[in-house]
Amino acid sequence: MRIDQRVYTLDNLASIEIQPRFDTIKHYNRQTSLSIGANLENFTTEEAQTKIKQVMENVHFPNGYDYSLRGGFERQDEDQSVMATNMLLAVAMIYIVMAALFESLLLPTAIITSILFSITGVFWALFITGTPMSVMAMIGILILMGIVVNNGIVLVDQINQMTPDLDKLSDTIREVCITRLRPVLMTVGTTVLGLVPLAMGETQIGGGGPPYSPMAIAIIGGLSFSTVTSLYLVPLCYQAFYRMRHRAAIRLGESNRLAQKLLPWTV
Repeated sequence: MRIDQRVYTLDNLASIEIQPRFDTIKHYNRQTSLSIGANLENFTTEEAQTKIKQVMENVHFPNGYDYSLRGGFERQDEDQSVMATNMLLAVAMIYIVMAALFESLLLPTAIITSILFSITGVFWALFITGTPMSVMAMIGILILMGIVVNNGIVLVDQINQMTPDLDKLSDTIREVCITRLRPVLMTVGTTVLGLVPLAMGETQIGGGGPPYSPMAIAIIGGLSFSTVTSLYLVPLCYQAFYRMRHRAAIRLGESNRLAQKLLPWTV
């Protein structure tokens, strides 16, 4: 640089430092953002999310700064929301089919209770094995819904075909449960034993995707627990709803007879 016929070097006029800079500036929700990515090898997405939150809770950000989990974490939350919606739709479709089969809106509720019992068994199985709730486990619950209702449908349909009287309802239910005990145990036993290798293995989708074991564990736990409860609690629920329908029919008949007495000209 030439000033007043004199030559000056740049380091005599300024301090020169080499600083790294971003080649692009990213924005998220109209705010400048910085994305940090990592590959998970020995951690699942749920475990990584838990550990990241534990670390970030101890970090004090300046005013205007914050963090959020995106990428795979965000997609997983969206997948879980979609699976929850699919479960509700599955329960609704199962109820509609059973209502058309039994021609009743009350009796299918007894079979729907077996789904609740099976979901309870899923959470116990995941808790005992230390498996976190994931999308694969939710897929197992969705598959489980279509399996556990089969025993309840066959049980209730066989009771309805016998058309028992109200005073003989308990004996009829007991006989049907004893008759169905062996087929139910054989079906459940073969299904559970067939899923044990998958539950104990480390097979993953595409070789590097999520493992199949949570799905198998969910099906095994829910099916085993619902089998024990469906042979005892589902018949009790069915008996309670059957008595409710019988009492409602009696009250409706009495109200119709009373209406005919008050209005004898009605047909």
